[in-house]
Amino acid sequence: MTSSDPGPPGAPLDVLLDIDGVLYPFPEMFTPYAAGQLGRELALDTTNWEFYEEWGVDYDGFVDLVTRGVAERRLWWEGAPYVDVPGAIDRLRAAGHRLHLVTARDITGTEAAMAATNHWIATHDLQVESVNMAQDKPTVLATLGLDPASCVAVDDGPQHVLAWEEAGVFAVVLDRWGTYRGGHRTAHDLGAFVDFVDTFAGRAE
Repeated sequence: MTSSDPGPPGAPLDVLLDIDGVLYPFPEMFTPYAAGQLGRELALDTTNWEFYEEWGVDYDGFVDLVTRGVAERRLWWEGAPYVDVPGAIDRLRAAGHRLHLVTARDITGTEAAMAATNHWIATHDLQVESVNMAQDKPTVLATLGLDPASCVAVDDGPQHVLAWEEAGVFAVVLDRWGTYRGGHRTAHDLGAFVDFVDTFAGRAE
């Protein structure tokens, strides 16, 4: 079975979920936080994931701001999931799928990122099998002992979707802002991604 072939009808899958921009409204939370720290108004430009570059902030400055926000429990600790998330998670759980969060949040240090993430998950009662920190996201396949052919992944970073696909995983770009112009399959919210999961698992009518 290849990554584009559906599994047996009703077969539970391992669903690999990014957090920021997929479950958690990171750009929307980070923009006002950064504005307060920098002392100036900032506009969020969602045409580019590196939106902070439009503010004259480089990657190191971005990491510094995120690390500060996490330490202050303003970022990743606060903020409700996107409105479509709880219902989509409920659909995945009801179908028997195993949910694994796979995030590159360890830019702030694994311990701090894990503490914030676990707190947020518990606060919003999101039931998942595992939480994983990885810059090279497909490495979690070996860590968790997963078969790529039985996995489906979603991420708002096209580079991560490409990495998943190269590892043999069926993957989808979550394009909440309608700004993605590449060639990968896309979903406009998490509910639309679950439609892909249903089709892949052979559940679609």
